[in-house]
Amino acid sequence: MKRLRSYIFLNLYSLILLLLASCSERQEAMQFEADSTGIDSTILRVAVMPTMSCLPVYYAERIGLADSLGLEMEVLRYQAQMDIDTAILYGHADIAFTDLIRVARLSKQVSLTPIASCDEPLSLISLKSKRVKQVNQMKEQMIAISRLSATDYWCDRILDSTRTSYDDIYRPQINDVRLRAEMVRQGLIDAAIMGEPYATWMTMLGHKRLFQTRGKQPHLYAWAACSSATNEQRQTFLLLLDTATGRCNDESQAALLRDILKQEYQLPPAMVDTLELQPLKQTRDIRQSDTEDAEKWLKQRANRK
Repeated sequence: MKRLRSYIFLNLYSLILLLLASCSERQEAMQFEADSTGIDSTILRVAVMPTMSCLPVYYAERIGLADSLGLEMEVLRYQAQMDIDTAILYGHADIAFTDLIRVARLSKQVSLTPIASCDEPLSLISLKSKRVKQVNQMKEQMIAISRLSATDYWCDRILDSTRTSYDDIYRPQINDVRLRAEMVRQGLIDAAIMGEPYATWMTMLGHKRLFQTRGKQPHLYAWAACSSATNEQRQTFLLLLDTATGRCNDESQAALLRDILKQEYQLPPAMVDTLELQPLKQTRDIRQSDTEDAEKWLKQRANRK
């Protein structure tokens, strides 16, 4: 009964915070849909969310890099992959940050092609008040994820590696990436799988990093293009990413990057000012093995139901 009450409270609290946190992003999407009949096909609409792979896009927008490359670009801001999914399905976005699992699912409904692989590490962060120190101690814990995504995939991989039964772990779906971190910060969830810079923020607050995907295969995160993006737009966007990433790694840009992290990622200023900025990696070509891993996992998940 206690577990049931916690479950009900958690879901109600998550819903309220999610609606508040995502309000502005959802309003942006709704406004765009209302004007969808007058879309200017010359403008490349890029859907992003607060991840490190998207930092070069925020940066490029700030410095006007797209204009210098002759690319008209509009940045659509979202807090969750499910909102980006909606933008893709309803034709609001031409290029989007996503993962190969989402691509495999959405490709059944729309024309969607992954065009670049991202190095986007994830971490399993455990609440500091818990006595959990190792992954194999996660039995009967709640791990927040986004269902049928890279976070869900890696949660399965973690359970498999420790021979933990899937029935022993409750995995609430918390799609908003910042909300997921906020719930760990406030002690409302036992653990969560999250990306950077939120995972590092949590460790700076004393929460425990039990697992991370850095250096592990497959690389699931990617930039994907819809059929509405021309080949020229795709190539120019990849050039923009490459150029912006290189400039972001210049120490002279640190102040601007920190400002972006404060405003776009809504990170505490004091935390950002002391955060060690890690070099960003360039995108790579999509590997067939990564695509196959994503599709194989989806089939296994479908067979498990």
